[in-house]
Amino acid sequence: MMRHGWDIRLATILLAACAGAAGCGPRTPGETRILGPVPYEAAFASGQEVMSQYFSVAEADAERGRIVSRPKHIEADNDRILGGSPARQIATLRLRRDGGDVVAQATVQTQRQGQSVHRQRAVQDENYDGAPNKSPSYYEAATTPEQNETWVTRSYDHALERKMLDDLFRRLHHQAAP
Repeated sequence: MMRHGWDIRLATILLAACAGAAGCGPRTPGETRILGPVPYEAAFASGQEVMSQYFSVAEADAERGRIVSRPKHIEADNDRILGGSPARQIATLRLRRDGGDVVAQATVQTQRQGQSVHRQRAVQDENYDGAPNKSPSYYEAATTPEQNETWVTRSYDHALERKMLDDLFRRLHHQAAP
């Protein structure tokens, strides 16, 4: 009789632990905010202004509802024993209509420079009846260091994303900063 009581308690504890762990996964990229029933064109123009406060704007496409920044180099903690790799942030602001409201999503990626070199190995189509007449550089074109850079997203700056969305909301609703 006592065994049955412990089984129920154990099952309840396990169920509670699983339900609690389900909400503890990694955060998804970006923050989202409903801007309310504002004109889409005004929201997009304000979005460009807000983005330009924090980053240089690389691309703004009103039809797709997307504003993308140029990379901004930042100071970051060392990620290696003897120093660190360069770090940068890239921001994206997406706007969309949802019913009568405009919804904004801001994403600020923090990236670190990687070390791998990207190369494309072409197929060598020469036969082996004679001496090879093409050097490896024929198949692997000369590249610049910028072409060999790889950047890996390490985290998202959720605080900056929220700040950008708050600024955008204030611009559209003409509220003073708290």
